[in-house]
Amino acid sequence: MSEENLSGKTFGVMDHYGLFVGIARRLAKSGARVIYSTPIDRRDSINEAIIGDGMPEIECTDDLWPMKKQIDCFVFPDIRHQGMQAELRSQGYPVWGSQGGMILEQNRQFFHAKLGELGLDVPKFTEVVGLDNLAAFLKDRKDIWLKVSKWRGSWETTHWRSWDEDWMLMDGWRVKFAGIKDHLKFLCFDKIETDLEIGADTYCIDGVWPSQMLHGIERKNKAYFGAVTNYNDMPKQLTTVMEAISPMMKEFGYRNQWSMENRVKGNENYFIDATCRGGLPSTASFLTARNIGSLILGGAQGDMVEVDYGFKFSAECAVEIEDAADSWGMVKLAPEIKESLLAQQCCESNGLLWFPPTGVASGHIGWLRTTGDTPTEAFQKMNELADELPDGVDARVEALADVIKEIESEQDQGIWFTDLPIPEQQIVLE
Repeated sequence: MSEENLSGKTFGVMDHYGLFVGIARRLAKSGARVIYSTPIDRRDSINEAIIGDGMPEIECTDDLWPMKKQIDCFVFPDIRHQGMQAELRSQGYPVWGSQGGMILEQNRQFFHAKLGELGLDVPKFTEVVGLDNLAAFLKDRKDIWLKVSKWRGSWETTHWRSWDEDWMLMDGWRVKFAGIKDHLKFLCFDKIETDLEIGADTYCIDGVWPSQMLHGIERKNKAYFGAVTNYNDMPKQLTTVMEAISPMMKEFGYRNQWSMENRVKGNENYFIDATCRGGLPSTASFLTARNIGSLILGGAQGDMVEVDYGFKFSAECAVEIEDAADSWGMVKLAPEIKESLLAQQCCESNGLLWFPPTGVASGHIGWLRTTGDTPTEAFQKMNELADELPDGVDARVEALADVIKEIESEQDQGIWFTDLPIPEQQIVLE
């Protein structure tokens, strides 16, 4: 996979939730030494402290800070730890991380206010404080999308269909949030009457974008397909936003991966979500590039290193195992599959991958990735690889059918994706 040699360099990876242990493993393939850690306050539980243990290519530690003089580049692939990033940079250490830019993901009110200041389209929404007020607001409304800021571990974006269909959700939320239910702030978005959602998956260095990136289409939490695309050939709906936010990204000191989703309705272009970290999906594809170690090291120093993808198209599918909510999952994978799986929140023992119950996403173990020079090749490889998964382990290959449909819809509406033929949906339904 890797053609670079960074022997003599040491990366320190701080992974807040254990979702990006795959980045540490990929950096090790560059020949570098990699020290991996999750936050100290998350290491009181063995289920969280064990993540990364037993993986021969990386070293695990409780705390990166005492080892900082051994580290050439600090890597923060997720949001959080803004203060630590700032302090390390002030001491002259190269830092790959979102720095102040993480607010775009954590604070939706700030995010939309900034879009308005920049003259970009802002979707219509109402802020409602407290569950009682939310119930009153939703009583006679249909097709409302409910979001909250920051607490993505406690709240997923929810589609409120109508009171008749979803009233029971309100009862559940009252139990879930109990004494704080009157203090929660909900952002209630009107439905955008379009099925067209397009995305870019890339990285940004102090407001500068690379000349190539992934034009990606996602079936949320299930599947993804990306085409390596020149910046000038990306949909204008995406590059218009990137150009507008570049000065802000420079001010933030942003040096990290970046994913964005836009909903397009005629001349209206709504940037609805900023992912100020490694996208899931899309990171498995990003890490397949030949020069990730050099790219991250250079980017952490403020230098734009152009990505060398080494492929034209990539597909990703969520991988799930059959397990109970409170039990450990285990998989034994063939070398080719293990190489193609961005495994998350896991450790290794005797060549087996173990997935402790973390309460984050029970059953989901990572993303299976294939690449190709044509869309058909990438899809066919995914079918073949998924067929080789052991019993009890499944990849959501069928969800790529929805991705294919979305690509066709995009191209029908004049948004270019590729000149190569997109296969029929049947290719992933066989």
